[in-house]
Amino acid sequence: MDEASTSRRTVLRAGLLGAAGAAGLTACSPKKPAAGGSAAEAATGSGPGAATSRTAAASASSAPTPPKAADWAALGKDLDGLLIRPGDSRYSSARKLFQPQYDKLAPSGVVYVDGAHDVATCLAFARRHNVPVTARSGGHSYGGWSSGSGLVLDVSRLATVSAAGGGATVGAGARLIDVYTGLAGHGVTVPAGSCPTVGVTGLALGGGVGVTGRAYGLTCDNLTGAEIVTADGKTRRVSSGSDPDLFWALRGGGGGNFGVVTSLSFRTHPAAECSYAFLSWPWSKAAAVIRAWQAWAPSAPDNLWADLHLLVWADGRTQLGTTVNYLGPAHELSTQVDRLAVAPAGYTVHTRSYLETMQVMGGVLGWTEAAAHLPGSLPGQRPSGKITRESYGAKSDVFTRPLSAAGAAALVAAIERYPRTGPQGGSAGVAFDALGGAINRVRAGDTAFVHRDGLFLAQYTANYPAGVIGGSGADRSWSWLNGVWTSMRPYSSGQAYQNYIDPRLSGWEQAYYGANAARLRTVKRGYDPTGLFHFPQSVPRA
Repeated sequence: MDEASTSRRTVLRAGLLGAAGAAGLTACSPKKPAAGGSAAEAATGSGPGAATSRTAAASASSAPTPPKAADWAALGKDLDGLLIRPGDSRYSSARKLFQPQYDKLAPSGVVYVDGAHDVATCLAFARRHNVPVTARSGGHSYGGWSSGSGLVLDVSRLATVSAAGGGATVGAGARLIDVYTGLAGHGVTVPAGSCPTVGVTGLALGGGVGVTGRAYGLTCDNLTGAEIVTADGKTRRVSSGSDPDLFWALRGGGGGNFGVVTSLSFRTHPAAECSYAFLSWPWSKAAAVIRAWQAWAPSAPDNLWADLHLLVWADGRTQLGTTVNYLGPAHELSTQVDRLAVAPAGYTVHTRSYLETMQVMGGVLGWTEAAAHLPGSLPGQRPSGKITRESYGAKSDVFTRPLSAAGAAALVAAIERYPRTGPQGGSAGVAFDALGGAINRVRAGDTAFVHRDGLFLAQYTANYPAGVIGGSGADRSWSWLNGVWTSMRPYSSGQAYQNYIDPRLSGWEQAYYGANAARLRTVKRGYDPTGLFHFPQSVPRA
């Protein structure tokens, strides 16, 4: 393998040999003048002077009434940001998520908020008219749950990145490529994922497994504070010393559960030069490589991260390899690779800056920052964007013990079934991410992210054939997914990664949150007692 055929989630999505792809902050306009305020502000209690709490009008009002055209117009005038409604020429683009399979979702309105004031105004509107409300950052929700039938609050306008004194302030709408690029100018970084268009907020709120997590911890482990507007319209600046229970929940409790985050504060780390390599083996060695990799990567020095990917295509092609990244010199990485029990079929070690390495991991090396976005002119997009949207299904497991010989053989057999059961033109794969290191040195109850005993995280992905968003192509993809996941039941822990949210997972609350589920319910009742923020797998209130 080389720099143009890497691994992780992007390769699993793209399903292309030689694909260029790996694996896989707040700017607010001035507030409106305090004198008078608008009619909508007066009706909802969302105007100046109500910045800390806007619940009075909602609780005193009569039964909600469906919004009329005039109500929507008043909302739009009340905002510093942008409201897009059906009929607007921009609506078709504004309503779309990353996966085309969710293009039929038709929200009543999409607001590109310009700060906490806009969020509070929208929440007051939603309460007054009983309109469902959904928060959206990057739009990568596997279940399509960053959209819906009501009001979508998109934070993409809030994308500034700054750093000073060992910390960073990141707008909630920044994409990972924005974060990496913005912080690189300061010589620092925060640990995050590889897909360039993923929103930093969704990643951080659900945990944040990434390329440097074994050295620096999860994205959520490096969160030191957040600005969030809760269901009552109150803007809260949470940290370990302010609303500590909510701060605890935001570190791994999942996005969209407790409010709309508008800004994040992180602890930063040096953006050190990296060494990396792509290793490959013949498919015939797959079971042996699985066992060798799991004995090696999760217990390697913290500076090393490695995935393992096993890819398959409908025409019978397979690919077996690993991407290895090391925060250190090339000769040390080579020494670590030499400790693998099954030697790869030759490899080359590359050395690049931290930013270039993250571009490699995201499949955008040599691209401009603007190109590493979706194309378009709306917030979060760029006219020169080159990222393409794709539909896929996915499931996950957290493995807390090594796969036995029987387990490795069962996994290989399940992957090999894909050409017989998957749709023509499709592709699929399984990717392991090494855990351990700094990730596992945090106690399970210290943050809402409970998966602190894992050896590695497994993601099973089935990529729909080009142009497929449903029907038999999607059904056959999911049939294979369910089959490979079922094959791993005797060997897995029963835990699943909440950022790989799985709309078909039963027992999801226990799988995502384990022993932390009860405390998360308590936080949910305290900050969202009426369930304003609700989707099929939102944290329950009771």
